[in-house]
Amino acid sequence: MANLASLNEVLAGTERVLNTPLPIAYSIAISQITWVYHALRWITIPGTIVGAYIILGIAAIGREIENPFGRDENDLPLDKFCEALEDESNIIKAKEPPRVEEWVASERNEVVFGSSYPFLAAKSTEDFRAGLRARTNVRGGVKMEASARIESEKAE
Repeated sequence: MANLASLNEVLAGTERVLNTPLPIAYSIAISQITWVYHALRWITIPGTIVGAYIILGIAAIGREIENPFGRDENDLPLDKFCEALEDESNIIKAKEPPRVEEWVASERNEVVFGSSYPFLAAKSTEDFRAGLRARTNVRGGVKMEASARIESEKAE
């Protein structure tokens, strides 16, 4: 009985393959190629050689650049990338680390919507959340009057 069920599955699979139509793009490509072969007559053989040369060249290029990680001539220079990254990280590490008080409390540190940290630190959590709610409308855009109000508060 199991063999009969297995045979039925194989038959269903082959019928599925048999009844699957050829995609229209393939049908069009096959008809165009066939038409070109009939139209070219004696030039068909040289035309086929030129076409095959082009297609096989593109396939060879694809195989060459398919895996850019390695040591081949056309691979990415990952060692150079890593060396440059190491040099840049060494430059960053060589600098004195910034003091948190200097850059957090700076007037140039615009935390939210162009407001500086000292301006925001003076507000309570409720005032801050209310300001955020007032800034955005239903669609997520910024209300211009809320923006002007915050700017006037900042000026005070």
